Amino acid sequence: MNARGETPLSRYVQILETVAAARTGLTLTEIGQQLDLRAPTVHRLAGSLKAIDLLAQIEGSKSYVLGRRLQLLLHSTLSLTDYSHLAKVILRELVDELGETVHLARLNGAVAESVLMVQPEGSNRAFVQPGRELPLHAAASGKAMLAFQSADFVDRYLAKPRARFTENTKVGKDEIRAELERVRTSGIAVCDNELDAGVLSYGHPVRVKGGYVLYSIGVTGLADRFRATPTEVVRAKLSHAAALLSKEFGSVE
Repeated sequence: MNARGETPLSRYVQILETVAAARTGLTLTEIGQQLDLRAPTVHRLAGSLKAIDLLAQIEGSKSYVLGRRLQLLLHSTLSLTDYSHLAKVILRELVDELGETVHLARLNGAVAESVLMVQPEGSNRAFVQPGRELPLHAAASGKAMLAFQSADFVDRYLAKPRARFTENTKVGKDEIRAELERVRTSGIAVCDNELDAGVLSYGHPVRVKGGYVLYSIGVTGLADRFRATPTEVVRAKLSHAAALLSKEFGSVE
């Protein structure tokens, strides 16, 4: 403990608190100035935090933001009540526009967890009720998140066995990697009879502060009916809703 009564751990926490309070991130120089720390100390502490993914450097910038690991921890503490407050209005608007069930999913370990669902008035088909765990390789909302995780994350996921839910489910490593590349290129994921027979779903990534994809927004309906809606219309509306959600979750992207 130094003369100011600080422990090494408290300095790490102070850096995280300082960076968290800055919407667009802080450089090491700015962190040092705000905390009255010498440059070598800031470099050492920030380097240690970055090494365990609690802090991250914005690509192409000298600024630091909270790391993916810490963002996951923060968002895992949100309750269904928090999600309802943040997202229900946005999801309801999308339901009114598309006439299909819309849900918000959160990355939870190696699955996509449905955390909020809004259905059209009078609907009784709950495809993605809150609490349902959706496979990252088969569900549209899962693909929309898996496609934007790190290469190491994808490798670890593909190293484990994957269930086949219908004859259309992609389970091979090469075909899943090709599918993820299509998602990154098009910006939208599609699940056509791959998880639930007769069901068509679309998913779009939702970024949080730091640009991490920890959520996705999905829309699901009976394939025979939903297929009549042009994919480009769905893509545009999901993209707009995802941008609004990203702002709600503090993204600066």
